[in-house]
Amino acid sequence: MSPRRLTVVALALTMSACSSPAATPVSAPPSASAAASAVHHHQHSAGPVPSGAPGGQIVVHAADPLRDTLTQLIPKFEEAFPGVRVSVDYGAGLEHAQHVLHGMPIDVFVSSDEAATTMVAAHDRGAPAVVARNPIVIALPRTADRIAAIGDLRDAKVALCAETTPCGRGSRAALVAAAVEVQPAVVEPDAPATLAQVRSGAADAALAYRTEVVAAGDDLRAVDFEQATGLADQYTAIRPDTGANAKGADAFVAFLSSALARHVFADAGLSPA
Repeated sequence: MSPRRLTVVALALTMSACSSPAATPVSAPPSASAAASAVHHHQHSAGPVPSGAPGGQIVVHAADPLRDTLTQLIPKFEEAFPGVRVSVDYGAGLEHAQHVLHGMPIDVFVSSDEAATTMVAAHDRGAPAVVARNPIVIALPRTADRIAAIGDLRDAKVALCAETTPCGRGSRAALVAAAVEVQPAVVEPDAPATLAQVRSGAADAALAYRTEVVAAGDDLRAVDFEQATGLADQYTAIRPDTGANAKGADAFVAFLSSALARHVFADAGLSPA
């Protein structure tokens, strides 16, 4: 057996073991015509499925910033469980929360919106699971060495996102938590524009979410600081009781906490839970 196949089999067995033994039976898979028209991420050839493994379709509603990471992870999950199909709707947390409250059959809800997760938590079949965190960090040029800690920003030219943006609100909350006051040299409407000020040399540093710094390119680096880590946005996975595939939901949420998922999250700048 090839090393790659061994990895897939090991993942399948691990996810199966993490599934709740009390999960309700999975509905029969859709007909061939329905399967052909269904929106899902990856199709795999049939293969042996561990006893008690999930099957059928798993409906996931997830925050849009997770699109790239889930696009990488879902084919791996489907490969571990031949016959499983994961369908994802990406969007805003509050909108997805309303879907759950109105009884839409959603198996897994994943969001960093605290208000949205609070609304949905009462409908969780188990306990909400934090699968990743996204802290505010100091963004610096790759070769810069004058700034090493949050306190060094007091005497630096700092770029901030506008207060109306998540980046701006998070950055200002982190500065307050660190008891550091800065007079921003420039305020931009979004994170890419803010980070561009650092890249051009117009600012010594910027504050942004770590995922935004990672996405900006290799010429920038991220410096963590303790106060922001404590305020990090938390991506929380919930298994709503409106879902039709309880066993699939249990396995998918367990997968989001696996070593493979943590590795993919880290590549995108997300911290493990």
